[in-house]
Amino acid sequence: MNDAFDQWSEWIHKPPGDRTGLSSDVHASVMLLPEEDRTDRQKVNAAVSHWAKLRRTGRTVWIYLDDFNEGERRNVGDPEWLKVFASADAADRWFDKHDPEGVAWEYEIEGGPRQQSAWILVADEDSRAIGDPGIMLFASKRAAEQWLEQNAQNGKIAEYPIEE
Repeated sequence: MNDAFDQWSEWIHKPPGDRTGLSSDVHASVMLLPEEDRTDRQKVNAAVSHWAKLRRTGRTVWIYLDDFNEGERRNVGDPEWLKVFASADAADRWFDKHDPEGVAWEYEIEGGPRQQSAWILVADEDSRAIGDPGIMLFASKRAAEQWLEQNAQNGKIAEYPIEE
């Protein structure tokens, strides 16, 4: 059986028109690596293994950012600014009903497995980049506050419920 690196390598080198797919878990894990590490078997396999473990232990969520409402910019703390989902399937179910063209991104939760809510920390409120390292998620308010005290005193945190 092929390891994750072989699956990734076969997928990126497939001929034009070949509709062979790649699991979203492998794709998402590898795409989080710096581009130069995506050709390193050990780093690819380690990343896929790491993210698989995080998913199994409830340490990831999927985030959908809804930044604007009728031309007005939403901000951290606005209940509609983002949606947090426990899984890709939960996000897909929501998208089917509310935003068929929407996209969610997977994030790691710091401070333990996910609970009923996630605490979002935004170090730079002007940054809007999904995947931006200035956006972090925490399992509890206390974990977010501790991180803030040690690392980014001016960051802003907000609680968002996790949709199952």
